[in-house]
Amino acid sequence: MSNDTEVEVKDCCGAFAEIGSIIRPDDTELEFTITANDKALLEEKKDKITAYIAETFPAVKSTFVADSELTYIVTVSFDVTAEKMIFEMNLRHLMA
Repeated sequence: MSNDTEVEVKDCCGAFAEIGSIIRPDDTELEFTITANDKALLEEKKDKITAYIAETFPAVKSTFVADSELTYIVTVSFDVTAEKMIFEMNLRHLMA
């Protein structure tokens, strides 16, 4: 087994990335905050995220911890990194 690291850079649509830095097998936990101007809207966002997770990633565990009256800290634990990446790509649309 070798400790040498080979950097492989790929070009796709004008974007550059090092393969291996994109997907790490142990990168399966995501933490983010959700906020709203009122409690009802915050709960609506929470319900939307919870429903999406249940439908798309049924084995995934998520927790919502109140940071303040209008903020939750959300932790989502995925089985594999690819699930986390898919969730992150859709998170912007879920939060809109």
